Amino acid sequence: MKTWIAKLLGLTSAVWNFFWPVLRELMASGAEALLPAALEIVRSLAKENVSGEEKFTTAVDRLRSQAVEYGIDAGVSVLRFAVESAVQRMKAEE
Repeated sequence: MKTWIAKLLGLTSAVWNFFWPVLRELMASGAEALLPAALEIVRSLAKENVSGEEKFTTAVDRLRSQAVEYGIDAGVSVLRFAVESAVQRMKAEE
């Protein structure tokens, strides 16, 4: 039984090691394409008087709409990553 589990985990690890660079590249390229729009959205929301969570949710929703307009099929994790990157970049600019 122990050998079977070790083989199963080894296969899972091998598969993960194969797909991780591809997934990382897809996520980086999608976020990179969306970053200018995310920066614009985050800057516009920075002035609003709502909670940070509401701003983040609104930014992700607006970025999803922009992504559709640009023809980019981005998942929620990529959208959230792009918004968070924009927030961090804006903080660094201050």
